Amino acid sequence: MQQYNIHFVHEVDSTNSYLKELGRTQNLVSPFAVFAGKQTAGRGQREKTWESEPFANMLCSFLVNNVGSVSDLSKLNNAAVLAVVQALQGLGLAQVHVKWPNDVYVKDQKISGILIENTFSNGAIINAIVGIGLNVNQLKFNGIVATSIRRELQNKVEVTDVMHSVYDAFYHFLTQSSSILLMGVNEVLYKKNENVTFAHKDRSEVYRVHAILANGNLKVSQNGNTVEIEHHITKWIK
Repeated sequence: MQQYNIHFVHEVDSTNSYLKELGRTQNLVSPFAVFAGKQTAGRGQREKTWESEPFANMLCSFLVNNVGSVSDLSKLNNAAVLAVVQALQGLGLAQVHVKWPNDVYVKDQKISGILIENTFSNGAIINAIVGIGLNVNQLKFNGIVATSIRRELQNKVEVTDVMHSVYDAFYHFLTQSSSILLMGVNEVLYKKNENVTFAHKDRSEVYRVHAILANGNLKVSQNGNTVEIEHHITKWIK
């Protein structure tokens, strides 16, 4: 039987914050994860909150030791999104895609988001905390365009089984090369070869999406000119 090094907690502000504090008092070694039934202050990208019905979804943060250089960050993100994609496909969900930079969509609805936080020393990443929120059994989303495993399958599933699948896949993908992971992400890239509107500073631009690059940027084109855009300064609109 597979051994899992998972710390279960009933309620936290956020699993990323909890794991970060836990690491300050204990000598934690990956693979190690924190799983919470409820978050009171879940966080997403761009200071957004991550709303989740208590005890209905997978709220988990994974520890990765000795990541390496900043250039290895995109590998972490690719391993995380592919772990979710593999778990969902294994359950029989169709049209599962990676939406740049760090979301997983089923059809045109968000089902999962990734938030990575790092500890640096002398320019190297000592530890990374990879937070994954995955909608499992939640049915109502209060106006948010989102879905869940239960919505798609019309069946309730066991959250811990989903978490174990993601745990296995994530730590397995970390043993793969960056190039293999990048290829896998681009095979399931959301809106590939389609036009998408992005916001950049005070204007919006329409680009054709082509591929996620090794540095984590998105390769796009406009009027025959190919450029790459960064998620820190460019926002996907529609």
